[in-house]
Amino acid sequence: QTAQTLTLTLHNTTPQTDTIYFDVDPVVQRLDWQPLLPDQAQYRFQFRQPQQWGYKVRYEGTTLVLSLKHPPQLATDSLAGSTILLDPGHGSENDLGARGPTGYPEKDVNLVVSKLLRDELEARGARVVMTREGDDDLFPRDRVEIINAVEPTLALSIHYNALPDAGDALNTAGIGMFWYNAQAHDLSEFLHNYLVRELDRPSYGVYWNNLALTRPTVAPSVLLELGFMINPYEFEWVPDPDAQAELADGL
Repeated sequence: QTAQTLTLTLHNTTPQTDTIYFDVDPVVQRLDWQPLLPDQAQYRFQFRQPQQWGYKVRYEGTTLVLSLKHPPQLATDSLAGSTILLDPGHGSENDLGARGPTGYPEKDVNLVVSKLLRDELEARGARVVMTREGDDDLFPRDRVEIINAVEPTLALSIHYNALPDAGDALNTAGIGMFWYNAQAHDLSEFLHNYLVRELDRPSYGVYWNNLALTRPTVAPSVLLELGFMINPYEFEWVPDPDAQAELADGL
């Protein structure tokens, strides 16, 4: 998979493709195929847009169905026409996430910033879906199921970072982004660079990572780490209401 291509490999398959026909399609420009003998066939979708927006694969009986998402139809001066899913990380007494020097739990600041961000996005015309709006016990698979059911334009999982016990908490800080599927790479880089520049925050970097909340294929899905709870200097910024509002506006 790249931002402009998707490759489907069929295993235990006898390649017998003779003709491929596409009507004028707004998503797919061309479909190429090749046999991978003796028992595989590979199909490569070339997209018209420089950005793909998601896909699903399912079986209907013995028929394999690949669904490709069309680009969102947005208004010219707002986010009307988009659905943004926000996933405030962690979220119950059994799942506090990282904790700051004062004991302040990550689950709480994740929810505060997600609600502020929801308000900013809705003010710009977006429809926003939250995976939780209080202290809810949600496993990663529960959150992924919500993403797959909603099929949003974008899925953003909101977190703050920590380090293992041997980590250098005093000298590790900054905003980080995590992506897995190629369709989310550009978004990760853009969000990281914009926030670091506009908010004058340290950079932790942009990472490819095989995480539950970056794996959904139905939409560009990014996990955001918006600072380090365990860094005593950066933590002064984390619970500050003015900084939280500025962060939500920047996002």
